[in-house]
Amino acid sequence: MPPTNTAVAHALDLADERHWTRRPPARPAARLRHLLQTQAAPLLAPSLFAYPQALTRWADGDTSDLTPAHATLIEHEIYRTWQPEVRRRAHQQIVEHDGCVTVQLHARFSFTTASGEFHDPRLYRLTEDLPTLHARRLFDARHRDADEADLRRILADGIGEAYFFRALPPDQQQAAVTLTDLHHVHFHY
Repeated sequence: MPPTNTAVAHALDLADERHWTRRPPARPAARLRHLLQTQAAPLLAPSLFAYPQALTRWADGDTSDLTPAHATLIEHEIYRTWQPEVRRRAHQQIVEHDGCVTVQLHARFSFTTASGEFHDPRLYRLTEDLPTLHARRLFDARHRDADEADLRRILADGIGEAYFFRALPPDQQQAAVTLTDLHHVHFHY
């Protein structure tokens, strides 16, 4: 099974959990039954790296061949799709009322300036509040299921403004920040 690198996307989904009005199903079979109510097995199967027949069998309760990797993918999918309207309302209220989106991360960065690219080998542990513009961009990208590279780019832009360039005057903030190695990310809002 190919590895899935969805750290930022999944961290956003986990942060949305505190806004849910009810809990999602906890067991893989119940989760799959819910997912199969909203999407047909042949369409859902590729995202879970499974055959449609296996999804149907697991949803019926026969999870004898369900691997831990598949259970994790099912969990990520239920978190990704659970209560989309509640999620959208929460995100809208946060950005419209200048709510705080705090990100905690452990990562390496590189910087691109007019004079070239600089790779910083240090591993930063940062906790920063994202500027509202970047929080809005991050939420909008997540709602349209943007890929992980886009989410990381938006996050890096926000961290650049909130942490690396906050003390510089706007005319000196000409560098671009890139996340080169993300070890951990956690959102709170």
